[in-house]
Amino acid sequence: MKKASIIVSACLVGERCRYNGEDRAHPGVARFLRGKKYLAVCPERLAGWGVPRPAVEFHGGGAKQLAEGKATITDSRGRDRTASLIKGVTKALRRAISLQASEAILKEKSPSCGVGKVYRDGKLTRGEGIFTHWLRRSGVKVRSEESFAKEGPKKP
Repeated sequence: MKKASIIVSACLVGERCRYNGEDRAHPGVARFLRGKKYLAVCPERLAGWGVPRPAVEFHGGGAKQLAEGKATITDSRGRDRTASLIKGVTKALRRAISLQASEAILKEKSPSCGVGKVYRDGKLTRGEGIFTHWLRRSGVKVRSEESFAKEGPKKP
């Protein structure tokens, strides 16, 4: 397999892996990736979570606190999902590193992939997902799908 230089959230390229069983295929991301080598990953699926599944969010802090063992990831049923998500994110990070990824395009608002916004303690707030946090610490440039236009150029 050739080296991929871009990691992308699997839901952004049409994989139905989100908590609600949907995808978030993004035309702007698809246009950007056309002709490029990339690897689609879903840390939550790598955690062994099914589709659909209960939504999850941070409790008691964000990604940095989670990495330090001072926060948790809890699902909408109140179950602590921290350990399994850490396993999934670790698998995704290993793939990114082994493929020498220099860039990642990740799904905003996700507890694993959020780039600038995540759900924490019942609210959408500024912050990053744990996969994003570890990618950045590994020197990978990370941006969200929100940095890409959804539509193509306007026709005259």
